[in-house]
Amino acid sequence: MKDHQPPVKIIAPGQVFRCDADRTHSPMFHQLEGLYVNHGVSLPELKFTLETLLKIFFEDDFPIRYRSSYFPFTEPSFEVDVQFKSTGEWMEVLGAGMVHRNVFRSVKYDPDQVTGFAFGLGIDRLAMLKYGIQDIRAFYDNDIRFLRQGAGAC
Repeated sequence: MKDHQPPVKIIAPGQVFRCDADRTHSPMFHQLEGLYVNHGVSLPELKFTLETLLKIFFEDDFPIRYRSSYFPFTEPSFEVDVQFKSTGEWMEVLGAGMVHRNVFRSVKYDPDQVTGFAFGLGIDRLAMLKYGIQDIRAFYDNDIRFLRQGAGAC
């Protein structure tokens, strides 16, 4: 954003490392981050974007819930949960929010003129929900039986 004036549209895949490990958390996971900055970007536009993305990915309509959260570069911020069809269990799949005014100030944008949203979604968790995988560690265990399950689909 330091080098370009709005609109700014970015989608960036990458790896995230953290200190978590259980059936829904991995110390390393894949994330897709998005950023949209322009004049007049709104929270309803962010929610519409996320709901459309999830609906297209899952090829289905399903319950989504929003929970208030804290992320240092967005305000307001929230987490989005999706419900496992098989168990009814909720799982967080992404965090999102409106870009904080101080972020705009740091790149010399006028926060009274420019707004934007950002999100980061866990690709591994989306795959868990879409394909009914109960334990995220299956992606990293290198069990050939698990890995061969998708061989016929390609």
